[in-house]
Amino acid sequence: MAHHHTTVRFTLNEPIEADQHLLFGIPHDTPEQKVIGYSVSGVEQWTEIQAVNSHQSAILMTPMTGSQPRIDITFADDGTDFPLWIFRSTEGPHETPSVDLIKHIEHIAPSALSQSDRVEHIVRHVEERFTYGYRDVGLGDDVETMPALECDVHLGTCVDTHSYAVAAMRAAGIPAAYVSGVFFPEGQTISEPGHCWFVLDTKDAPHHWDISHYLKYNLGPVQPIFNPKPGVRYALSFGRDLVFEIDQHKIMLSRLSGFNLVNGTSTPQKMKTQATIL
Repeated sequence: MAHHHTTVRFTLNEPIEADQHLLFGIPHDTPEQKVIGYSVSGVEQWTEIQAVNSHQSAILMTPMTGSQPRIDITFADDGTDFPLWIFRSTEGPHETPSVDLIKHIEHIAPSALSQSDRVEHIVRHVEERFTYGYRDVGLGDDVETMPALECDVHLGTCVDTHSYAVAAMRAAGIPAAYVSGVFFPEGQTISEPGHCWFVLDTKDAPHHWDISHYLKYNLGPVQPIFNPKPGVRYALSFGRDLVFEIDQHKIMLSRLSGFNLVNGTSTPQKMKTQATIL
């Protein structure tokens, strides 16, 4: 059986100013994709660096003034497996369950149950606690650990919903990981990196979940379908609260999605990025 190769081009939407650095996550293989390679253009120089608190790597670029840097990544559809390191916590606030969340998950998904049953209970809990929408402050942005959502229905984007789901799974001792990626709706070849989902490392339960798409598009009860809304997706990076050391400064990115502006000790800034299937 022939395997299909696809190249996706990521372009910075706005020309870059002088003396600025950009960071872009390097994707890894998953069961659904194999990374064949990538190329970088529109920059003076670039190098690969690795997060201090993860094996997630990234391209650190020094762009040419006035340029719009471009990264072409070629994927094949014959993936193998997840790298095991993605299931280890970065120990950041969005990846660390609070004591209350650990207690609540034990209440709704007792450890006496099978792992597949616990996954099912936790997925239903997350599904019941969110409705799709934007929050003034992202869930977990203003606390040291992920809080427990014991009651009520809360606004949340894919970032909020799936970060909570990962923390909840980890509260149960179930290996889970947050995935930043890009999604192209069926029939479209242009998109913006910014979608996310989560994956599990279990033998007894499906590994890929996208609760947010079910909520956003009213697709009914959540199922473990890779693309519940028809289209194609590519995983670009894993984990939240990634820390990189750049110019002797440690910089934390809440999430690594598309091009990110990183300079000195200032807060990283997510830049508008266009993704195009070539």
